[in-house]
Amino acid sequence: MKQFVLLLSLLISTASFSQIDENWEDVSEKLPGYVITNKGEKIEGYLKRFLKIKSQRKVKFFKTLDSKPVVYDAKQLKAYKIADDYYESHPYEGLSGKTKVFLLMTVKGKIKLFNYYIRVEDNQGKELTLSKKGNKEVSLDFDGSKVETEVLAVKDGKEYLKFASPKLMFSFKKVMSKYVADYPELAKKIKEKKKGYKILSILKIVNEYNEHFVN
Repeated sequence: MKQFVLLLSLLISTASFSQIDENWEDVSEKLPGYVITNKGEKIEGYLKRFLKIKSQRKVKFFKTLDSKPVVYDAKQLKAYKIADDYYESHPYEGLSGKTKVFLLMTVKGKIKLFNYYIRVEDNQGKELTLSKKGNKEVSLDFDGSKVETEVLAVKDGKEYLKFASPKLMFSFKKVMSKYVADYPELAKKIKEKKKGYKILSILKIVNEYNEHFVN
């Protein structure tokens, strides 16, 4: 019975995702952090956490716990930090890919890695029956959408590389070896398609690159 209750609570949580997404900021707590303006000014205070996709669009900042919020978008700030999560503003969306959004930084160094989240339709909408007894049935309906992650690399704050781009996917050794050409030994390993230096080893390649320039 306990397992059934746990399963039910997890499924209801998943099925109610879109509703939570709409009301999340009303119930989320204020967490310590800061914003960095386009002029480079760091302002400490408190921020409210949004869910992954909305966090890319805007941030709600409070100078003190009792002050009124100021809402910033990605054109108005260089970065912001809430608790342990650090976001930077970078061009990513739109037909030209030049519309700025806040991206969550996952790797820090000469090459930084950022996550971009996008909701997509996966055509896997389904109805799940939890219990059935006579004419009574308990079921949940899923809308067939999911959140996917794309990775962006930013080298020296100006050289961008989208790992979701077809060019990188189909010409990885050429594109990636050129991107890390200032570390010739690593570039050679990628060109020669050494074990552990292919497209599925992005994190290892970036970490090795960053460590080289720290030492």
